[in-house]
Amino acid sequence: MIKMKELMEQTGESKSTLLYYVKEGLLPQPQKPKPNVHLYDEKSVKTVKFIKYLQEHLSYSISQIKEVFASNNFNFDDSFEMIISSLKVLSQNRDKEIEQILKKAKEFGLDDKLIQEYKNTAKKLAKLEFEAGRELLKTHPDSHEEVYKLLFDVILTLKPYILNQETIKEHRERFDG
Repeated sequence: MIKMKELMEQTGESKSTLLYYVKEGLLPQPQKPKPNVHLYDEKSVKTVKFIKYLQEHLSYSISQIKEVFASNNFNFDDSFEMIISSLKVLSQNRDKEIEQILKKAKEFGLDDKLIQEYKNTAKKLAKLEFEAGRELLKTHPDSHEEVYKLLFDVILTLKPYILNQETIKEHRERFDG
C-alpha cells in the first residue's frame, strides 16, 4: 500500500486529480486507517499512468476512459496480454465509425483491393510488432512498464504518424509532379 503523497509523486498527478479519479470510479476507494491518511494499492500507479496515456496520446475524455474500463477488466501486471487487451478495447470503441466508413466506401465503389491491402499490411506489421515487443520484454526484464509504454507509443502514435507522412509525401509528389 502507498500513501497519497507517494501516488502523487509516482504519477505526477495532483491530489485533486487523484480524488477525482476515485470519485469517477477509475481508481478504487483508498483505505483510510486514520483521518487524512489515504492508502492506495500499488497497481493504482499503473492505473493512473494508463489513464494519463489515454488522455494525452488518444485524447480520451474521462467518460470514454470509464467506458473502456467498464468494458474490460485490465490486469496491470507484467503480462504482454495487457497490451493486447488494451488495443482490443480501444479499437472496439471505433467499430461503428469504421462500419460507416466501409459502407460509404462500398456505396462509392472504392476498390476492395485497397482495403484488402490494408489488412495484409496490418498482418505483417502486427507480426513484426509482436516479435519486437517480445524481444524487448526479454532483453529488458526489469523495465516492463517502460517497455509497455514504448510499445503503446510505437503502435498507437508512431505507426499512424509514419503511415500518414508517407501518404502525404506520395500525394504531394504526384500532385507536384
